[in-house]
Parts: sequence; structure tokens; C-alpha cells
Amino acid sequence: MFLLEWRNFEMGLKTVITNNDFESNELAKDLVSYLSQNADKLNLQDSTLYYKYPKYDNDTFPVVPDIFIVSPHHGIIVINLSDKFSRDLSDKFIENFNSELNDLVALITAQFVKIKSLRKSRNGISIPINTIASFPNCNMTDISKDEYIITITSNSELKDRLEDICLSEELSKDIMRDVYSVIDGSRTIPVDNMREISDEDNSSAGYILSTLEKQIATFDYRQKLAALTIVDGPQRIRGMAGSGKTVVLAMKAAQLHINNPEEKILYTFYTKSLYDQIKRLITRFYRMTQDHDPNWDNLQILHAWGGLNKPGVYYNTCVSLGEKPVNFAKAQNLSKDAQMTPFEFVCNDLITRNNGNFNTQYDYILIDEGQDFASSFYWLCRRLVKNDRIIWAYDELQNILDVEPQDSKRLFENHFGDEGIDLAELLKKHPHQSNDIILKKSYRNPKEILVSAHSLGFGIYNSKIVQMLENRKHWEDMGYVVEEGGNVGENTIIERPLENSPSIISKMVEKNQIVSVHSFQDMQSEAEYIAEQINDDLENKLRPEDIMVICLDDRYSRSYYDKLSFSLADKMISINNIMNSATGDKFSIQNQITFSTVYRAKGNEAGKVYIIGADSLRNRDSIKVRNKLFTALTRSKGWVQVTGCEIEDGFISEELAKVRQNNFKLVFKYPSQEEIKFIVQRELSDTNEQLNKKRETLYKLMEENGITVEEAKGIFEITD
Repeated sequence: MFLLEWRNFEMGLKTVITNNDFESNELAKDLVSYLSQNADKLNLQDSTLYYKYPKYDNDTFPVVPDIFIVSPHHGIIVINLSDKFSRDLSDKFIENFNSELNDLVALITAQFVKIKSLRKSRNGISIPINTIASFPNCNMTDISKDEYIITITSNSELKDRLEDICLSEELSKDIMRDVYSVIDGSRTIPVDNMREISDEDNSSAGYILSTLEKQIATFDYRQKLAALTIVDGPQRIRGMAGSGKTVVLAMKAAQLHINNPEEKILYTFYTKSLYDQIKRLITRFYRMTQDHDPNWDNLQILHAWGGLNKPGVYYNTCVSLGEKPVNFAKAQNLSKDAQMTPFEFVCNDLITRNNGNFNTQYDYILIDEGQDFASSFYWLCRRLVKNDRIIWAYDELQNILDVEPQDSKRLFENHFGDEGIDLAELLKKHPHQSNDIILKKSYRNPKEILVSAHSLGFGIYNSKIVQMLENRKHWEDMGYVVEEGGNVGENTIIERPLENSPSIISKMVEKNQIVSVHSFQDMQSEAEYIAEQINDDLENKLRPEDIMVICLDDRYSRSYYDKLSFSLADKMISINNIMNSATGDKFSIQNQITFSTVYRAKGNEAGKVYIIGADSLRNRDSIKVRNKLFTALTRSKGWVQVTGCEIEDGFISEELAKVRQNNFKLVFKYPSQEEIKFIVQRELSDTNEQLNKKRETLYKLMEENGITVEEAKGIFEITD
């Protein structure tokens, strides 16, 4: 039996199976098998095959091709299949069959003709669209009776037919890029407030950032798989910051809604300020093939928590159960004793009080920013959705401490009787699709910034490595190449290829300008320097909203921002201080510089980032310190400046210098888990001390009330 393993076809015919009925569609499986196995002979290398995609909204009913191929050697190939025998064919059936193929051509043409590079004339396009009608159960010839439709009765006929329509000259990369940008929907990704900068300013920072924003980035193969592959069950999408997880998840939500307009779909997320972006993305992707907006009653976008009179997954669930939601202040107090985060506590509390009994409310649930949620929220979502149709995207390296691959079995297993989700086992039910997709490319950060962030985050050039990825496979999953070593005790060299960090910043800007470090005698001098730099940035055609300032000094952040605010006010530059915002709904405001903490900056980005107060990070062996540096650095799309008082001889300057000396490669001796274990333990020692004190208090109370440890376990349903 044919088994399409998509990982093996990234260099040949790339195949994207978008519908679960593929498993039962023997005609389609046979055809896809033939095309994949004979891609070179058919001149289909470097092509992409889609099954049941794209779906177009026609006047009376939706139309979707069975097989849709984008080929640089043929243009577009649309293949529709029929399982009818010769005796069952009627003129009416043939007429309708042909009509659907011709409708598809008209709808595709209508999309392409809008793109200047693909337009040949007012109503024509420069790329050919070929239609093929496949009747493998028939022995008749000229079944279609349409001069524009090629008819075949066996897969083997395709070789000659494809040769007939083969182009004399291969389509250019630019044309293919534009074709994919229409088909995959990347052209619809909104760019807010597109800047207009003359070619005379082509050396300015604003021009460089404008070029980056205008660059049409088509979905790579893994992003297509993640966005378009729909499995009847759980699915995980993982990748580092900037790999496009939110964009991919938004497109998946749109496609689910297009294909299942009557079903209830939920998209939930952690960062409140993401709401507008998510809604814009979903709308754009939906309207790519539909002539109306989504039905927001059936496709809901909800913050995970919500609040007083503000919809959210937790809030809405409480209301549906007739229970009063716990507010943040109360949750914060109660969660301390439970050793949980406030949101983890309220979700766990709600599930516990209802003994895990909830009515399902959704057909699909999509979870963005999955790394920021505790298990209890996943348990809640799983109880609210039918048939485990839960799709979650998470950042594998958002927290440097959490470097082990997520275990989906442990994530979903709980004491309410829910078993863990074994993705590998479930894959056997749909072998032609993937339920665990890794996005290797980072589109947000230039290579120089990302490598610097990982170097500082892990402590690669520290005297002792603070944390490490599990093995070389994990590095490769993150888009790196292990040039040498990669095993415990080995001298190791790891490089990030430019194709996995495709930002044009790396090509247009000097490396020492992308990441820089500056030291000052005092806070006032640092603030005045930053203000002067920001003023220069604005004269260099950056916009205020392109700039973010992140203070690493939690203790003196207000003093830093007060001094910087006064310096910027003298230059008539406005600011948006996120620290003064209670809701966090608007992270970036037009014509204002953004002031933020590391924690509020998560999930957001800017063209240029100033990281101030770096002298506050003194413990070079601290995981928390490393995590803050990593998160701050990876907010930037273009440039980073790290500043602090008397940091010229500090570990940040020292380690970044070593990164540059090694030409932005990671060069180190691979440690064992035992070698770095004591560092982790030391980082957690304060927490352990607090836990021990609380444990002693609990034991004292138990003793006073005559309760044994075993009795306590029974009361709280605790197992060893």
C-alpha cells in the first residue's frame, strides 16, 4: 500500500494533503502515488501538489479541485477524478463535470489577474492553467468533449500529456513566488501602515525596513503543511519565535471555517494585544477565496482568561456552568499557596469543582502561544472540544529552561481519567498527513540576532554552559546545522544557515551594526544616549512605532523610563509606556516609541530594540537572567543595542564579542546533563526552600489535627 511520507519529498514533488477523506479515496491515493514516485520522469520536481485545495466560493455552491499542482515546468495543473464506468456516463454528467473544471479555471484566473506580474492583458494571465479529467474506470476516448480539457483513462497516460503541455522555458523564481503568494495566501498577510520612502534614501534604516516589509514571503513547505493539513484529532505545531506559528494557525482557522461553515471553531491565545492581529489575519485568509467575512458566531476568537464582562475561554465556561469566575486579584492570592500561576490555578479550580464534567462546545479548538499555558488549560480545552480536535502551537525555546521536547502524553494526562495524547500512535490513523509539524525557519530575526540570543540564552561562551538542548536532533529541529560534534564530550560547531533565517537585514546591514553593546558611567548618561540614538533613528526614516525599549532592570525600570521620557520629551518624541497600561490590549501605537518590560514584550516585535539596564544582570549562571536576555533580543526584526552602566567588561559584552569572533557560529564542548545539573538546582534552591517551609507548616497542622500523611493523600486523592 502506498504510504506518502511527506518528510521525504521536500526536495522533489512536495505534497500537501488537506482533507481526511484522502485515506478512503483510492483513486486519489493511486494518482498521488504515481505522481510522487515518478516526479523526475514527469518533470514535476520542485513542484507542489495540493489535495482538495484551494476551495472557491462559487455563486451557488463551492468548488474545489481534487488535485491542484503548481509546477515551474507546466504552470497550474488542475486534475478532477471520476470513479464512474463507461456505461454510467451521461451527457449531463459530462457537462457538469466539465463545467466545474471550467469554473475552477475562471476563479483561479480571477485571482491571478489582480497581480501585475501575472497579468498578460486586461483579462488574461501569463501563467497557463491546464485542466485534466481523469476517468480510470473508463475505456472510452474523448470523454470530456471539451477542447480545453485533457482526458485520461489511466495514470500512465499522464507522461505523454504532461510532455505536451511542458513549457519551453521554466517559469522564473519571481513568477513562482508570486503564484505561491496567491495560492497560499501569503500575499494577503497585512502590513500595517506601509511606509513610502524614496529610492534616494536607499541607505537609510527606514528604507531597509521598508524593503523587508515589502518582501513577499511565500509559505515554506512546512508552513503549508501546518496551515493546510487537517487531521481528525489532535495536532501540534512547534517552532521557535518568529517561525510564523500565529500566521499558520490563523490560516488553519480560516480553512477550517471554509470547509466546515456550520461547525463551532475556537481560536484562543495568551497575549491580549494579539487579538486584532489574529482577527485581521483570519479575515484576510478567509476572503482569499470567499466573497464575504467569516461568521464570527461560529469562528470565535477568545482570550484564554477573559475578565469582568469580557469574553474569554475561562470566563465563558464559568458563565455557561452558572459559576462566578475568580478574578485576577483573588486568583493571585489563592495560587500562591497552591504553588501555581493565577491562571493555572483558576483552570484547575474550575475543573476540580466540576470533577472534569463539561459539555462540549466546540468542534475544533486552536491554541496559540501554547508554551505560556499550564496543563490545566489544555485539560479544560480538551473537555470543551469534540473528538480531541485540539490544535496547539508552541514555541520550543520561549523559555530557555524548558528545552526538553514537549511530552504530549504527560501534558494531557490528569487525575480526572484523561489519558495522555500519543501523537506518534495517532499518526497511524492518517499516515498521509502529519499531526506533529516542526517549523524550522525563523522569519522575524536576522541570523546574527538569533544566534546571539541562543548563545547568551544557553551560556555557550560562559565559563559554564547554563542549559543545553537535548541532542543534535533538537538543534536540527530548530533550523541549525551541526557541522562538528554534537554529542556529549565532543568539541562542537553549530551554524545557522541563511535559508533558515532568510531576513534581508543580514545582507543589507554590517554585522557589527545589527547587534551592538554600549557602556556608560551612570543611568542618566545611558538615557541621554538612547534618546539621541532614537532621534537619529527617526531622522534615518524609522517611525516611532518601529522602536521598542526594553528595560532589564526590574528594580529601577521606572527610574530608567522617567529619565528617558524627559530626554525624549525635549526632542518632542512621544512614548507608549506599556507599564502604565492595565489591559495591555494595545502594545504598539502609531507615532509613539514603545516602552516595555521583557514579560510584556513576549509575542511582540519591533524593527529596532534598545535593551537598557543590562548591568542589573549580574549572575551569569542564572537561568532567569539568560531567559530574559534571550526573550529581549528576539523581539527585534532588524537591530539591537544593549546598554548598561559599566558593562564593557561584563559577561554580555564578553560573550557577544566571542559570537562575532566565531563568525556567528556556536563553538563549544558539548556538556552532559550532569555537568549542568547543579546550576539548575542552584537556580531552583530558593523556591525549594520556600516549599520546604510551607511543607513543614502543613505537617505541623496535620499533626495538631491528628491527620497522618496517608490520610492526607486519601483526602486529596494523591498517589505516589
